[in-house]
Amino acid sequence: MIGNDYCPTLPLKANIKAEKIIRIAGNSLMVFSKGTGYGIRALAYLARQTDLRLCGLNEIAVSEKIPPVYLRKLLAELRRHRLVRSVKGVHGGYLLARDPQNITLWDVFSVLDQDPYLDECILCHSRDESPSCPFCGEWKRIRDDLIVHLKGKTIADFATYSTAV
Repeated sequence: MIGNDYCPTLPLKANIKAEKIIRIAGNSLMVFSKGTGYGIRALAYLARQTDLRLCGLNEIAVSEKIPPVYLRKLLAELRRHRLVRSVKGVHGGYLLARDPQNITLWDVFSVLDQDPYLDECILCHSRDESPSCPFCGEWKRIRDDLIVHLKGKTIADFATYSTAV
């Protein structure tokens, strides 16, 4: 199989699932679960709303092509961690709880991903410090670089990138 929702031309390797890979900026690869990707896209949508209005769940879901039931669960988790605020009722909706320049991709990743510190090798799924496959030896360096990269990018950066595409 070639491609995924984020990059249709990206070739997939043996044990790497399509929903776990997105390509950003040249050759760098970032490992995201589908839920984390959806969460980032939803927050970017909220960041692009210049009038600070409440956005309904269905509005976000349709605009970002995210299943509404899944989006509701993601937004609830993001609300629990104070990344979004919500107002209930007919005129309710969601908005960012902080300025988008103050929400890093790491903030979202660490809330929504099952293994935010990426302790598990993405090829052999080993958590051992001693290499279990040829890739394990490189994985620690890659994951450390990834965490630094995620902490350096904000929802505002992604919202700007999303409108350019």
